[in-house]
Amino acid sequence: MNRIEVLRPVHTPRPGIDALHALSINHRNSPLALLERMTLAPGARRELHERFREEGLEAVVLSTCHRTELYCHAQSPEARARAEELWLAPFGDAPRDARFARMGGRAAGTHLFRTAAGLESMVLGEAEVLGQIRGAIESARQSGSAGPFLSRVFHASLRFGGRARSETGIGTGALSIASAAVRLLRGSRRDLSQLTVLVVGAGTTGLKVARHLKADGVGRLVLLNRTPERARRAAEELGAEAIALDQLERWLPEADAVVAAAHVESPLLTVAMLRATGPRSRGPLALVDLSLPRAIDPACSELPGIDVHNLSDLEHVVAENRERRETEIPRVEALLERELEQLSSWALEYSVRSMVSELRRRAESIRQEEVARALEAGGLDTASLDHVTRRLVDRLLHGPVRALREGASGRAEPHVRCLRQAFGIDEEGARDAG
Repeated sequence: MNRIEVLRPVHTPRPGIDALHALSINHRNSPLALLERMTLAPGARRELHERFREEGLEAVVLSTCHRTELYCHAQSPEARARAEELWLAPFGDAPRDARFARMGGRAAGTHLFRTAAGLESMVLGEAEVLGQIRGAIESARQSGSAGPFLSRVFHASLRFGGRARSETGIGTGALSIASAAVRLLRGSRRDLSQLTVLVVGAGTTGLKVARHLKADGVGRLVLLNRTPERARRAAEELGAEAIALDQLERWLPEADAVVAAAHVESPLLTVAMLRATGPRSRGPLALVDLSLPRAIDPACSELPGIDVHNLSDLEHVVAENRERRETEIPRVEALLERELEQLSSWALEYSVRSMVSELRRRAESIRQEEVARALEAGGLDTASLDHVTRRLVDRLLHGPVRALREGASGRAEPHVRCLRQAFGIDEEGARDAG
């Protein structure tokens, strides 16, 4: 059975923002093996967003190497529960062993903003997450599951993520997963100029790895991709070589390192493939797996002369820079509080927007009814005008006055405070009127 850690709010509940909910499984609360089982490919994420739309739910799924999260705008517990149920459905039995963090209101907004700033990333301050957040909200918008509320929340988080990096040092010298992988190779092999490195995958992360390798002077860079044309275009840009993915086994004897950053359903590089290449003549082979699910069979590490590194191994690579970047966290959090306060104010205004529209509609309907009644009765002399306006006042105040009287025998104070604020009545004025 899954375990849900409810993160209690440390702020006073606020109408509007309290309709934001989040459920997260991430590298802080779950092992890599479980995260791997709960990763959503872009196509599966799109299908889930479409299902949300079909059921009238406003929800966005964020899925990265280190997290799979649900954000929803739900006014009722039933809507939130249904969104969570749909989100968990594609993972089968995996959620039974999962430990989730559930957040609501400002806590959910804070978590998304911290994620956008890179404060929740394995590599503190990394910027890749901004593209992943942007991709999540765009997928939801295209599928119709992101309405005005979540669109505003997500774009506010993206704006904050940009400000955090431009106005603080949280991104200064920060290592991305891609650069951390290259740092690992450089640390273990020293002179990259003497190495041949195969990069499997020409997506965002794979190309970042390739650019870092090129910038660090790698001797020979080879890109492999399911779509050879994509690899060829990238290779031309980088001055690298491009080959088809099905040539991976043939190239292994010439490689000193393989970095895999590809979306796969099962491992591309297996023990059988390595054994088939025979004894190595180029020294140890370093395998760095940045994929989730993993593209390199972990059992490859059992073979002699093979060093396998995965996402979990990268934490120690970035530890040397983490302390310096951690000193910037208070500045980012101070900026976050200001940005989140603006979002909370907007959310409050958004939550009452429909009520304000309905109040205006009802008031206009009453006005038109009374005008029509007066016109039917004949000319509007002073007495008639006084009668019409008195009826308008009586009808417009009927609902608020009834709410006050019905609450008078019990907890009337909340009604009183609300109406004083709504109509601009201070306590002194109320006593004078009495």
